[in-house]
Amino acid sequence: MKTFPEIPDNPAGRQLGWYLERIVSAGEGASEAELDARCALNMSVRAPFPYRHEVLTGGWKRCSNSYGDFRVASVEQVSDYQLTVIQTSGDKKWRLSIAVEDREPHRITVLARERILEFEVVSREATPADAAVLADIERRCPIVLGDGVTMTIERGDDYFAFTRLMDDFLVALGFVDGKPAGVNVAAVHTVRVGGRDYRIHAFAHLRILPEHQKKGLWGAINRVFDEKYPEGSSDGSTAYPSVNNAAMLRGFAGAPRWSTHQIRAQLPCASLAGAKAGRPATPRDASRIVEILNATHQSDEMYVPYTVESFRARVERSPRDYCWERVRMTDRAVVGVWPAGDTVRFIIESKGERIESRRGIALDWGFIPGAEDEFEALLRAQCGWLSDRGLDRLSAFTSEASAGYERVRALASELERFVVISFGIPEPAGAAARGLYVDPIYF
Repeated sequence: MKTFPEIPDNPAGRQLGWYLERIVSAGEGASEAELDARCALNMSVRAPFPYRHEVLTGGWKRCSNSYGDFRVASVEQVSDYQLTVIQTSGDKKWRLSIAVEDREPHRITVLARERILEFEVVSREATPADAAVLADIERRCPIVLGDGVTMTIERGDDYFAFTRLMDDFLVALGFVDGKPAGVNVAAVHTVRVGGRDYRIHAFAHLRILPEHQKKGLWGAINRVFDEKYPEGSSDGSTAYPSVNNAAMLRGFAGAPRWSTHQIRAQLPCASLAGAKAGRPATPRDASRIVEILNATHQSDEMYVPYTVESFRARVERSPRDYCWERVRMTDRAVVGVWPAGDTVRFIIESKGERIESRRGIALDWGFIPGAEDEFEALLRAQCGWLSDRGLDRLSAFTSEASAGYERVRALASELERFVVISFGIPEPAGAAARGLYVDPIYF
């Protein structure tokens, strides 16, 4: 007896019945060969959680959890090769559409699921004209870090400052009944994991106003990314929720996590401020800087070695934010800083106390073995420079197995740990012992 007798016995219906039965059984028994035989789609549509190894190892289960207990309420048959069903789950309705090839084995070519809403939800790419609206949404959505601690990011009048150093990004703005309600940001860049380069989406700064949560807005916003970054344009995606961000961790429940954390070390500028050390870099130093950086991070997973050309492009992309003069170096060490706190403030509130922080970010740092003291001197010099312009912290990203971790940890007043969520990019064996890199521009 069919699990879904409402679905017609035609090519599209048989494939949809197979898919829903797999959902109900959380993919039990599904093999890679079966998926290839059934689907003419990239894995980002097959599951719906993306990428081959995710579907085979856990994506079906997460998909089953997402669908929940549902029933097929109605069927609209367009043809033998295309149909749509309406699913209900509690008080929510979904439209699930499928299309298949018109020849054997009738593999799936379209599989799309969208929420049916009683209000209008639309989204589009944001522009600089939306800056005030975007900043207001982020201001009204503080990050809850547990035990009554919240952090609000205040971007002021220059919302797009954090995007100027990105090579390829998109800010999506969502509306409910015509009113701004949510924002998400994605950037595409390359990481190297297990010796292989992956083109990935890095998602950050998702904010949905409290009164518009659980209205399908996240999905609507993500459709904007689907248009700019179509199927096959990337190999995977990453996200870095704080270990203290319970809401985000619930949202990523069951998602693939690496066994090691990304760490953001906060260095207090005033107490670490030191005398000027080294000298400002110039374009002529590009080759030596690249040599130092690559020597430092070459073992870190997710680090792509610089070339002279790629480093030049990075430093010269937005001179008002990052430039050669903000990269200080000796012959054996380098620290380049972006004074992000010129445009953004972090407001931490806990038990009636309010602390405001303006931070610089160590975008590029490294040293040749034996030059740890020179590296520390450059960090202290950059702390002094930041302190003089009113910034209170220097943020440096590292991991426990990365070169320089012990020296950075010794200087830090706080170590913040972040869970590494990685769809489509499996953690290679031994990664925790090799270290983990994150480009702060895409964090």
